[in-house]
Amino acid sequence: MPKSYDPELKMEIVLRVLKGENISDLVEEYDVSRHSIYVWKKDFLDGGMSKLSGESPTEQEAKLKEKDEQIQQMQKIIGQQKVQMEILKKKPWQD
Repeated sequence: MPKSYDPELKMEIVLRVLKGENISDLVEEYDVSRHSIYVWKKDFLDGGMSKLSGESPTEQEAKLKEKDEQIQQMQKIIGQQKVQMEILKKKPWQD
């Protein structure tokens, strides 16, 4: 069974390659194959970090939709809190 590497590690290696570091040194340092590094580099250049993580476009879209929903919920809560703060600032019961 082939080794599985964390997307962040792949990204770190790819960035080091893109900065001009010697691939042979990275192969030795991380105990990965030269071929894997070239594949990761190609994947990154073709599709960025999402390609390195192995997620399909539908998985990415689902995550984005979930994050958008969370943002909308938080914005609603913040709006409600702003209204409550304005009400408390006016202190109508103290007049």
